[in-house]
Amino acid sequence: MSLLTGYRRQWLRGDLVAGVTVAAIAIPESLGYASIAGLPVQTGLYCALLPAVLFAVIASTRQLVVGADSATAALVAAGAGAVVAAGSPTYASTVAVLGLITAAILLLMAVARLGFLADLISQPVLAGFLSGVGVSLIIGKLPGMLGIKASGTTWDKLVTTLTNLGHVNVASAVLAIGVVVSMLFMERVLPKLPAALLAVVVFSVVAALIGADGRGVAMVGNVPAGLPGLSLPTFSAGEVTRLTATAAAIAVVILAQSAAVARSFATKNSYRDNTNQDLYGLAAANTGSALTGGFAINGSPPRTAAGDGAGSRSQLVNIVMALVIGIVLLFATGLFEYLPSPVLDGVVFAIGVGLVKVAQLRAIRRTRLFEFGAAMLALVVVAFVGVEQGILLAVLVSLVDRLRRQYQPHDEVLVSDGDVAPRLHDRVRPGIAMDGVLVYRFGTGLFFENAAYFDERVRDLVAAAKAPVRAVVLDAAAMDDIDFTGTEVLRRQATDFAARDIRLFVAELSSSAESSVERAGLGDVLTVVPRLEQALTAAS
Repeated sequence: MSLLTGYRRQWLRGDLVAGVTVAAIAIPESLGYASIAGLPVQTGLYCALLPAVLFAVIASTRQLVVGADSATAALVAAGAGAVVAAGSPTYASTVAVLGLITAAILLLMAVARLGFLADLISQPVLAGFLSGVGVSLIIGKLPGMLGIKASGTTWDKLVTTLTNLGHVNVASAVLAIGVVVSMLFMERVLPKLPAALLAVVVFSVVAALIGADGRGVAMVGNVPAGLPGLSLPTFSAGEVTRLTATAAAIAVVILAQSAAVARSFATKNSYRDNTNQDLYGLAAANTGSALTGGFAINGSPPRTAAGDGAGSRSQLVNIVMALVIGIVLLFATGLFEYLPSPVLDGVVFAIGVGLVKVAQLRAIRRTRLFEFGAAMLALVVVAFVGVEQGILLAVLVSLVDRLRRQYQPHDEVLVSDGDVAPRLHDRVRPGIAMDGVLVYRFGTGLFFENAAYFDERVRDLVAAAKAPVRAVVLDAAAMDDIDFTGTEVLRRQATDFAARDIRLFVAELSSSAESSVERAGLGDVLTVVPRLEQALTAAS
């Protein structure tokens, strides 16, 4: 078991402190995430019991803390809500079925060793996706914070709120805004404090002092005490079919977010994690959640960071968190009766603000405008169309961007009409004439999607040369591989150039690309040279 393998006694104190710290953060956040998913608040706490224990026992990552999460909660609400209305008698059962399908997909990913799929979503698009979830949470919880009743899409809620500002419940607004301001202040100035827990406690006391329930402020109300039991939901084939697409989207989000967080802390603390092994843990955690009344389980960036800051060094942090939350469910649920709903809405609102990656989006805009555009597209679609559509778009945009760069990679003319690029000066032997020599560098492997572009570029450069070209040297240092289409393009070029007394040299091939060239029999029509310097000498 990963929990016990290589455990050191000196880790125990840090893991115990971290577990209690993480529980203090997880309790108010989990209540809020349950409201996002459209479920009773206690179900958010159920997500941190058996699921956390199962993950701790199976996963390879030492520090990733799992539980309810805003992004997956929003996906659960969208997917299950499309099948049955939230709050209906069968809604919880539909959520459980969705959880089991998600777990099955994660298990298939683990068996097929598809951990690499975490890399299908680029960081800019993931930033846009999470920011979109944040915007959706901010707008979605604003009506409840102000004591306004609103339903429907994000846009519907925004319009309803703006057109009903004259009906704001002042007490609700004061409590909710107080929670948001205090949480954001503590997270910036006192990041080690459990901001959500402190804000909930302080403003619940304030609500009691001002008699908030008599001022029209809604309360969370009675929360059932005790631990959840095991229950297998009933389902139909039609329900499974309608939920599978959403489950796949949730699984991709879980993989992308959990892998990114686990890798970052593994790198920070100099240990290795296995994404495919973690997928088994995530599958088990989601199964446990579905069978105990919870919803989708994901790796939590803020709770993992809090655990790391408090000294966590093993998965014991998840075990301790589960024990603390279990004690709360057994003996302290009566406290939730005095929790105002606007306070909980304020917690979710503040979480949404934290999800909007303003600094990262600015950095992306400074670095690459196309990726910034892709991030903003994901943000808008997630916020105003739907989370499920947003994650599918995120994957698609990431792949399209990758194909775009693969199709038209960075390239460079190193020698043309006797002019030698400065960085090539030290590689050209003195006295070698570069007149009539064209040296071209292609910035990636030569595949079917970019072979036509490569062919056109080389032929255009030969045609545009002022003096007749007698030798073309391809600097293939960046060509890590060449597929069949690529070898055929090189064959046609070499044959066509030979008919015009132009020799084609290929230098700096990787072992994989060189094997492709050899198997294609290209040595009969072009010259393969190990080093660029040798090709320049032979071409002169």
